[in-house]
Amino acid sequence: MTAIGIDFGTTNSVASYLSGGQTQVLNLDTPPIEWAPYGFDQVFPSIMAHTDAGLAFGWAAKQARTGRFEAVKRLFATQLDYAMDAAGDALAVEEVATMLFAEIRQRVAGQGIDATSAVITVPANSKGRARHRTKICAGMAGFEVLGLINEPTAAAMAYAQKHPEARQLLVFDWGGGTLDVTVLHATQGVFIEQASSGLPTMGGLDFDSRLAKLVRQQMNSNELWSEEQKSDFRLQIELAKIRLSNDTDTTVRLPNGSSVRISRDQYEAEIRALIEEARTPIERVLSDIKAGPGAFDAVVMVGGTCRIPAVRNFVRDVLGVEPDLDINPMTAVAEGAAIAAAILSGASDDYDFFVSTEHALGTFAMDGRTKSMEFSTIIPRNHKLPAMAQESYSPVYEEQENVQIEVVEGDPDVAEPDFTVLKSWSVPLTLANGVRVNSFLLRYEWDVSGILHVTAVDEGTGETFLEDDISYGIAEDKKKLAQMSSRARKAVESGSLSRESAAVVEDSEAADMIAKARTKIIPFLDGDEAESLLEIVGRLESSSGDDLANAKVDARRALAEYSYLL
Repeated sequence: MTAIGIDFGTTNSVASYLSGGQTQVLNLDTPPIEWAPYGFDQVFPSIMAHTDAGLAFGWAAKQARTGRFEAVKRLFATQLDYAMDAAGDALAVEEVATMLFAEIRQRVAGQGIDATSAVITVPANSKGRARHRTKICAGMAGFEVLGLINEPTAAAMAYAQKHPEARQLLVFDWGGGTLDVTVLHATQGVFIEQASSGLPTMGGLDFDSRLAKLVRQQMNSNELWSEEQKSDFRLQIELAKIRLSNDTDTTVRLPNGSSVRISRDQYEAEIRALIEEARTPIERVLSDIKAGPGAFDAVVMVGGTCRIPAVRNFVRDVLGVEPDLDINPMTAVAEGAAIAAAILSGASDDYDFFVSTEHALGTFAMDGRTKSMEFSTIIPRNHKLPAMAQESYSPVYEEQENVQIEVVEGDPDVAEPDFTVLKSWSVPLTLANGVRVNSFLLRYEWDVSGILHVTAVDEGTGETFLEDDISYGIAEDKKKLAQMSSRARKAVESGSLSRESAAVVEDSEAADMIAKARTKIIPFLDGDEAESLLEIVGRLESSSGDDLANAKVDARRALAEYSYLL
């Protein structure tokens, strides 16, 4: 049996394994002839489509005109439990991802590789929710998940195969949906993350949107297209973006048979603001390690977005170091994951790696001086994994019967702190033996995969009165989880979905507005305009009852202004 590495990407996925000390990338799919010249022969589009002919995956799904479920990885970090296609049909996020993993497993087996275990890559800046869902879905597809590894660490391991002399590395990983900037130190085959920062929802999809906006502006008419025509247009846009990385201009074919000519200069002017956003995470990691530009033995760039010449030039200018392009930006992350899989399965002892936390983990507790709820750090940012830490807390009032314990992930040290409550419990303070809890230790254990185990222990008796793992959405119901796993595997084997797969969406109108806003409108907007609509959509996602009704009214009014994009 072989342990493999899987780069599960927003737009594309890649699988690899280690053989004879060298990584081998598996050809999971065959691209259409017009895509083949651009290095897509070893990537598997992370897309599933539900068509009249049955289920399709990879390139077949990418070319399907209807029923496509794509960019599901972007949904891992959200509160959404469902994904939707253009027609408004919904499936659970976990079910779509599980089917994608199951299809990858089946195609790997089709090449004679008996892979029952795998290391899966995740963005370095991804929070606990996204990590947990990744691990759950790969497991439901039939993989024993040996661990999750941060994508930049995997890229550094792939780079070190060719350049073992490099010690201080900066990995700039910009794929279809996320950007990670990570500094690693390599010594005697051990890779240690020193600092990491990034943009969790920024990538090639956003660059596609800007190019589509540019093409739309140059069209002679504002005609409305069918869903099938819009699908064809999106494919032409992505292909044009890729061609502009090699050519100084290109032609974009439109659904009505006409075409628009776009130059690289025009495109680079349109995406300049997007590229500039990468400056913030670069400067943050430099500040974290107290280093200046030019402090690295190598700058390694991976991910499809790094193929854009303007992106490479930007990184070179900011860091003062010419990026080393001696690895395949499309496959390097999977190759590094294959090395990690060999390490964790015991098949290789040539390398080792350590990962660190991108965000602080803690809880909200009352500050005795200000009497306000403040973030209390338990495991700090940039702490090496695995990690175990604990802090002592006491109830605020003597007569308190319950305590609300919240696991919170965030960045308390930035100018505008950002916190996410991962999970909360209301825990009785009277134990089974009648003893009252006066103070307790809240203990966090974070494993190498970034999965969190939480316990609360009474300091007086040593009795554990809370013990749980972090889980999300449908994953909280273990029975539903088992049913979903069975359905997803059967769907991949049979090529068709069961009726039970359809997700129950409480308010289909709200779900439809959310999907349209996030996929068809917001990517085309800039600055304050995009932020304003995001705020409206955020209220729509989190509201219920009368608040939901009011949020729907606001959303309808806001979306009506952009009807031409729909």
